[in-house]
Amino acid sequence: MKIKRFYGKNPLEVITRVKEELGEEALILSSRRRNGEGVYEIVAAIDGSSAEGLPGGRPEEASAEPDLWRELREIKTLLREALSSPRGGERFLRLVELGIPPEVAQKMEEDPLSWLKTHLKRVAATPFSRCNIFVGPDGAGKTSSVFKIAAWFRYQRGEPVRVLSLDRHRIGALQEARRLGDLLEIPVDSEVPEPLPEGTYLLVDTPGWGGRFGPEDLREILEKIPQARVQLVLRATEHPLVLRPFLEQSADFPVEGVVLTHADRIYCGLSLGFLLEGNLPGISFVSLGPRIPEDLARATEEVLEKIFLRGLNLVYGLQ
Repeated sequence: MKIKRFYGKNPLEVITRVKEELGEEALILSSRRRNGEGVYEIVAAIDGSSAEGLPGGRPEEASAEPDLWRELREIKTLLREALSSPRGGERFLRLVELGIPPEVAQKMEEDPLSWLKTHLKRVAATPFSRCNIFVGPDGAGKTSSVFKIAAWFRYQRGEPVRVLSLDRHRIGALQEARRLGDLLEIPVDSEVPEPLPEGTYLLVDTPGWGGRFGPEDLREILEKIPQARVQLVLRATEHPLVLRPFLEQSADFPVEGVVLTHADRIYCGLSLGFLLEGNLPGISFVSLGPRIPEDLARATEEVLEKIFLRGLNLVYGLQ
């Protein structure tokens, strides 16, 4: 793929240059007027195979904007899968439009309701070990989830519980954890306690998964707490294509369950269908709002049905 910026005094002039250099198949990625310069800018791209024979037409040039290149490839893959569906019916296309990956949409297309009910039985209320490390992307709601679940065990079950805050990257993370701990009367540690408290639920909060915290950092924590299991904290409103790299990277770890956050904001529950397939673990808890600990529920089949069935009328074409 070739990506290039074009400049001119007005949009028509720039579009003409795009067509002259990249041809009629060029894709306009963005356009804007550069403030104070009297210049109009367009970023355009053309597929690598179409760029052959054009000046500088090498796919390697896309490496200057790797994130954009990756997103475009994912979009192209999504479209190919949608268009190559053996059915390609109206309901299939509607499922894809609602954010359901094509490979999942093909399986649920014939009867989404039956497919959903069958798969929910497998993932409901997965076991929850005494020691769990909470891992998830930035903004997924790890810290809130940790304290919601800690309060749930302490006040709903009468179990002893401690929180271990290991987020050293986010400013004020430890102070926030200690304030929540004081408010909820839950002990908060900043170092792995030695020896580990027996008969106590130990919930470990970590930094956001990404550049500053990744697989090697998680392995270090597991070496110190080998009996720990991992809970993946996933934002219900995040697109599957965004979550997929994180889920792939976490596949080699002892993942016990998924904590689903922001479930109250989901538009169509079927878009979460990718969580019900394959080797992904079951769902342990569901966060239904910002309040601690009220907006938390154990992920029973009944609770999950209310979430995953939301917006089902959109699939069946009902108003």
